[in-house]
Amino acid sequence: MAKFEVGSPIDEQLKDHIAWYETGLPLMERKKRGHYSTPPLLVERILDACGYIPNNDLTRVRVLDPACGSGNFLAGAAQRLLAFGIRTGLSVEERTSLVQRNLWGFDPDPISCFLAEMQLRRMIHTRVPLHIHQADSLALPWEPGVDLFIANPPYLAAKNNDLSGYRFAQQRGQADSYLLFLSLALQVVRPGGWIGLVLPDPLLVRANAARERTRLLEETTLHQLWHLSGVFAADVGAVIIIAQKCPPRPAHQVSWVRESWQSVSSGAQQQVQQALFSRQPGSEFRYLLNLEHGRGLDQLQRCLAETPQNGRRFAPLGEFVSISRGEEIGRESPLIQNILSSQNEQQQNPPACDISEYYPLLRGGVDLHPYRSPVSGWQIAREAIRKPLERYLSPKLLVVKSTDRLQAALDLQGHAALQTLYLLHLRDERQGLDQLYFFLALLNSRLLREYVFILHTAYKWVQPQIEQHVLACLPVPIIRIEHQQLIIKQAKALVHACSSTGPVVEWDGHIAGMYEEQERAICALYDSVLPGLLTDKGVMKYD
Repeated sequence: MAKFEVGSPIDEQLKDHIAWYETGLPLMERKKRGHYSTPPLLVERILDACGYIPNNDLTRVRVLDPACGSGNFLAGAAQRLLAFGIRTGLSVEERTSLVQRNLWGFDPDPISCFLAEMQLRRMIHTRVPLHIHQADSLALPWEPGVDLFIANPPYLAAKNNDLSGYRFAQQRGQADSYLLFLSLALQVVRPGGWIGLVLPDPLLVRANAARERTRLLEETTLHQLWHLSGVFAADVGAVIIIAQKCPPRPAHQVSWVRESWQSVSSGAQQQVQQALFSRQPGSEFRYLLNLEHGRGLDQLQRCLAETPQNGRRFAPLGEFVSISRGEEIGRESPLIQNILSSQNEQQQNPPACDISEYYPLLRGGVDLHPYRSPVSGWQIAREAIRKPLERYLSPKLLVVKSTDRLQAALDLQGHAALQTLYLLHLRDERQGLDQLYFFLALLNSRLLREYVFILHTAYKWVQPQIEQHVLACLPVPIIRIEHQQLIIKQAKALVHACSSTGPVVEWDGHIAGMYEEQERAICALYDSVLPGLLTDKGVMKYD
């Protein structure tokens, strides 16, 4: 094995080889393997947060990366370990021995292991064997004894990969691969040891991660939670977990940050009690509940979930409306046409016989604006419609699915829709259109928009969606119809104002004033049912 000097041309050559290997993999192959290396700057910040710095005593700190890839974590740790050796006056041989004894990496990919070993060997001056092993760490027997567990494990979804052969997977239900590595960390880290993990953001609230979240909150003190976008060229956001293997104190505060990786700064962190996570349904990491308006929304959620049936003040939206999706076809289907281009083509080439019947079509959020009556520039052939036609022709509310912000419109024109929109129909049609106007106002309110964002959609950076069960569980005040009349009247006025001729780019002052008046009425309604939600100024309490 060649001997590399620090700072020699081989450093740049090695970096080029690593970059070539990682970026040279086809995109589908990278997704299949979950192969996305951790940026060196993020490695440095994670090591700092875990206290792995040259000023601390690193002599006996055993480091494990169970999915080391090309070795960025191990290389960052080696640099600090060698710097510690220099600071404490250790000889070259003693510093090399520290690297050999304390740094361990595993990966099933032989090329990744080779590159990881090369990264370490460029820092040392001997051919001693290193603990970089081509092996699947999830399949190995382990005992507690790791002082620092650092990893960016592959994200392989259980629905697309057979993970049932792993012992960790056999001990639980459906688990994506990153959850198996989190379980491994909780098993192998000794009491007092540290965990630094880069995980996909579904960890924060997805139901299949509830067991691991619960264990993490019970067995460790969670020090840092960074929710970052743009870290990887993958269809997922990143969550960095910094935790110490010891039960948390009752009032322990977790530092969190939510922002783009490109703009992340050490001064932007906020605090949330770890106990807040523990009492959330499924131990979700709803860190935004610590914001000034989070407490009221948390109270509202609990009132809906915990009130006995015979004393209910709120009911879930799904009790009043049925919720379905539109047609399960893509936006590029040849059965979908632009109305204007279709009309021009028919004028130039009149059909020799009857053509298919077409219906106006809403394709998604781009066709929908709050309160505005939807207007379509597209149409769909009758033979392409597989759902019951009455679902589209009858009055309905439309809610955008693929978004992080709740928004709704009332459709009285019989538009068809694609599956990117939810269709809401009254379960009891005898209630009439006024009930649809009432729900239209609630679904466009700032209160429920913040409710959905802070409790659900904010925790997925890439392609956030409002899940159907979230929509069905929105809290609706149980009140008599006469107490709804003011809100219904204001909703009708807003629909009329927003549906005037011309594009609605942004609300003018008059419409904005109407909306604020509506918002005050909705907040007052919720506050009358659950006292304490409003401030003295009659707006949502945000403390």
